[in-house]
Amino acid sequence: MELNLVNKNFKILSSQELRWTVEKQRKLEQISNFISTIQEFQYPKVILEQYSLPSDLIAFIFISQWKYLENKSIVDLGCGTGRFTLPLRKYITKKVLGVDIDEISVKHMLQVAHKEKLEVDSLVTSIEFLEAFNWGKKFQTCIMNPPFGTKRRKIDFIFLIKAMTFASTIISIHKSNFRTRKRIFQMGGNNNMDVSIVSTVEFSLLPSMIFHHKEKHIVRIDIFRILKTNV
Repeated sequence: MELNLVNKNFKILSSQELRWTVEKQRKLEQISNFISTIQEFQYPKVILEQYSLPSDLIAFIFISQWKYLENKSIVDLGCGTGRFTLPLRKYITKKVLGVDIDEISVKHMLQVAHKEKLEVDSLVTSIEFLEAFNWGKKFQTCIMNPPFGTKRRKIDFIFLIKAMTFASTIISIHKSNFRTRKRIFQMGGNNNMDVSIVSTVEFSLLPSMIFHHKEKHIVRIDIFRILKTNV
């Protein structure tokens, strides 16, 4: 069956997978409904570029990349309030670590985890000071929605560099443009990793910062899958 999302809050421009089983469709809607109950950033910080993806878009990412996430040991870099971490733990795998510099957001994530009786690990630190060089023995996969780098230039690439030090599979979301695509493909080649863009989508970002003057802003993103090659 063709992908059919109820109250779809994003537009698929291209994707490697648009055909879904009934089971996948049901699971997608179940995960999306759960994510919608998790609070977004109440007071988003400009310097951290804190914004939230639509619940159904997150669920779409999970379902489309299911085989790279199911039963894996996963790190969610830049976990925020846990809109990736918590559904991953609830529906997909038993071991998830959420990492973020914002202590308030991590605290909220853990409160929801306690309420839902979900065991998740957390770490409060900046990406620059994260010592992940030996994490390859503990974690297989990294999933992340890093800052786009509009306030801190190249911070999105710093997230990727850190993920490449330990993860054999990376699912990462980046603003869709030629410069970013070129840089990520170069980084993959330099680190013996195979890079592919599995989906390109658009979604509406509602005003959440003091400098947001439009009623909504259309954001186009690429969803990357980066796999370590056997060399």
